[in-house]
Amino acid sequence: MEKIIKKLLIIGCGKLGQRIGKNLTELPIEIIGIKRKLPKITPRFEILALDIFSDKFSANVSLISPDFVIYSVSSDSQTEESYQKNYVEGLRVSIKALGQLDNFQHLFFVSSTRVYGQVTEKFLSESIKPQPSDYGGRALLDAEKCLKKTLFKSTILRLSGIYGDDRHHMLGIASDIKKWPPEDRWTNRIHEDDAVSFISFLLTQILNKKEIESLYLVTDSHPVSLYEVLNWIRSELGLSLDKTPIPKKINGKKLISEILPRLNFSFKHPNYKTGYARMIAKLNKTT
Repeated sequence: MEKIIKKLLIIGCGKLGQRIGKNLTELPIEIIGIKRKLPKITPRFEILALDIFSDKFSANVSLISPDFVIYSVSSDSQTEESYQKNYVEGLRVSIKALGQLDNFQHLFFVSSTRVYGQVTEKFLSESIKPQPSDYGGRALLDAEKCLKKTLFKSTILRLSGIYGDDRHHMLGIASDIKKWPPEDRWTNRIHEDDAVSFISFLLTQILNKKEIESLYLVTDSHPVSLYEVLNWIRSELGLSLDKTPIPKKINGKKLISEILPRLNFSFKHPNYKTGYARMIAKLNKTT
């Protein structure tokens, strides 16, 4: 790995962005994050309070002069307008600012498997063309298409459902049967630790002057039914399964990465059981 210090700018330095930054502090990279509001707890790298749509954004990007950028924003609300603004318009503004730099090397865009709107029993992978079924998926796919027009290298990271130590949504649903959806569906997951580690792996590859792909489906490639996950979590929590719903049909989509198994990379949590078992163990220690 080259010893020259490179600069990484994380645009949209929220929960995932901060985890990425913390995980990369051991690499020969200077990390700077951009967030509209500074976090309450400051991580081990610098974060600037700056809005992408601010008049100062382009000037600050030029001043930072990053070699790499991770675009990891989130939508303010579940509306078409918010998705278009944050994912499409924000990315275009960022691409324009990065286009003014002489040293810029690579842009990572954190997308989502929401782009796959099709419902099928067949596995969906990187080689399958997405067919979005809602405004969120369409906005994300529009943003992905913006990258194809850039003159610099870029990589799309389609993350499936993220879970982790600070993401207890599924535990809450499993604990309350009244919150269970009326129909079962396939779910695809990636533990936050594995998502962060994979991004670190890709950056390390670039620093070692190795080529990486322009698209990765970042999932554990073990789709399971939502009811299976909920029942397993209830069992691990010591809750009764007597009154849990019995679904008649499983809808949704099953995702699998064709590329990740070929890489010299392994998951810390290759399936939902190892990930949620760790989360439940931590909860039991605190209670």
